[in-house]
Amino acid sequence: MAVLVHLNGIPASGKSTVARAWVERHAASLPVAFDIDVLRAMIGGWRDALRPAGIAAREMAMAAMRAHLSSGRDVIVPQYARSAAFVDELAALASDEGAAFVECALHVDPAEADRRFTARAASGPGVHGDLGGDLMVDVAVGLEAFLTTRRHLTRVGGPGQGIGAVLDQVDTAVAAARQQR
Repeated sequence: MAVLVHLNGIPASGKSTVARAWVERHAASLPVAFDIDVLRAMIGGWRDALRPAGIAAREMAMAAMRAHLSSGRDVIVPQYARSAAFVDELAALASDEGAAFVECALHVDPAEADRRFTARAASGPGVHGDLGGDLMVDVAVGLEAFLTTRRHLTRVGGPGQGIGAVLDQVDTAVAAARQQR
C-alpha cells in the first residue's frame, strides 16, 4: 500500500533534507519527495506573486502526487503548513487513492533554524520566501499552536538526534499507518 507523508516544520528545520534522505533510503520502491517550494520557484514571477504562484505550485504538485500514489508509490511532502486546509487536502488525496496518510512534524531549535535560514538567504537567490518580518521564534510558536490541534501527528527529531534517527522515526510512523489500513 502506498503512503503519503506530510513532513511539517518551521522554515529551515531540515524538512527537505529529511525528505530527500527518506526517498533515497527507500529508492528501490521509487518514492518521490514533492518539494512545493522548489516547484513554485520554477514559475516565472513567483517572487512578485507569492500567493498565486504558491497556489499554482500546490495544484500541480497535487496532480503529480495523485499520479504517483495511484501507481502504488510513496510520496513525502516537506512543507511548512500552519493551517488545516492544506494538510486535510493531502489526507483526502491519500484517502482517494487508497493510500495511508502520515502526518509528521520535525522539531528543531528555532535559533538553529534561524541560523540556517539566514545562511540560506545570504547564499543568494533561492526557492524559499522570507518570514514576512516575523521572528523565527514567533513562527515556531505559531506552528506549535497549530500542531496541538492535530490528532494523529507524529513528532520526529529533537535535540541531538541525527538524520538516521529521524528517518527511523518516520519509518516507524509509516509502518504503523500501513498496518492500520
